Amino acid sequence: MHPTGPIARRFPLVARHRPACLPLTARVGRLTELADTASRQDDPSLASAVFNQAALLASDLALPGYARELCHRHAALHLTRGPLPATSAIHFLEPVVNLARLHIRAGHHQHGHQLLLDLYRAVTTATETTLDGITIPTRLTQTTEQQREVRRWLWRVLIADDTRALTTAGRWTDALRHIEQHRGIGRRILDGRQVAVLAHATASDLPGALALLADTEPGAPWENAVTAVLTALCHPGDRPAAETAIDHCLALEPDEGLAVFTTRLALTAIDAAGPDTPASRDLIEQLSHRAGETGDGYALRDLLAHPGVRDRLGTGRTAELAQALAACALGSATLPEPLRDQLEAALADARAVLEASPPDPVPPAGNPFGHHIPRTAHS
Repeated sequence: MHPTGPIARRFPLVARHRPACLPLTARVGRLTELADTASRQDDPSLASAVFNQAALLASDLALPGYARELCHRHAALHLTRGPLPATSAIHFLEPVVNLARLHIRAGHHQHGHQLLLDLYRAVTTATETTLDGITIPTRLTQTTEQQREVRRWLWRVLIADDTRALTTAGRWTDALRHIEQHRGIGRRILDGRQVAVLAHATASDLPGALALLADTEPGAPWENAVTAVLTALCHPGDRPAAETAIDHCLALEPDEGLAVFTTRLALTAIDAAGPDTPASRDLIEQLSHRAGETGDGYALRDLLAHPGVRDRLGTGRTAELAQALAACALGSATLPEPLRDQLEAALADARAVLEASPPDPVPPAGNPFGHHIPRTAHS
């Protein structure tokens, strides 16, 4: 398996929820609704989510300058309010994490990787540090226990995002070393164990990868599906293993916010089995139906970028899905003025909530930039 090939780049694959990439007009409308809800409920967690999702939208549109501006505007709303409760401190750090993700998306993998490491070190050691123009204060939280909670959240960011900064660049051995250093390899097939498997597989050590997979602790259906798909990849030409992987993917129930995960996992199973087996054709049909039904631009983009799948969809179906993808405006490098005005109005409402609200103990709504880092994850 090539370390920077399309298959390896999909991993690690973990079922983390992320907002759907809807058609652009609907997506801005959702942000308006979210800001309205934040205003009605005086909810700073939802208000922060408006900024996070707006920055993600700008990045998706290939407007990195605007995305960076939104991250800085968001961070500035928290900067003068410390020391903060843990939840508010996490809200403050989310735009810093998003800036690192912007660097990773732009191909500046080492820069993004180092920024996240420096952020983790600053919080862990309570050292004032300026990162990408944002100063992390010495006393970020009100209590030591709150500092520990923020540190645990950042640890999960390190395991997920900082690892991806390395794997996207094909640095699987470095990623494994990073995961081991932060004690992120468990028995279940989450980020850490997947990185360990891929580090072996991309170095042509398939027996080592298979040994890890055989010793993996079973988990949720999606985890077992990932294990089956990786096993099929590491058993090239093994038809029963490939069919088992396809069967696992066919059996996965669609879940809101998991379209990208299920699509990428299914495409990888098709890569392992080949696109022309009866089971693969069933999976392609299922993928096509679900992508068209949800209209999720991320899933549509992945589906249509896969030549083995695209060539088997048929001209008419491909055109339908391509039209749905175009409506999402991914990479368009433009945000029409009426929609930008609508987005800025939503951001103004969110800003008013954050400025008026005291530090809030409500748990974060989740940072959708890239994916949501669960508050109870373990790799």
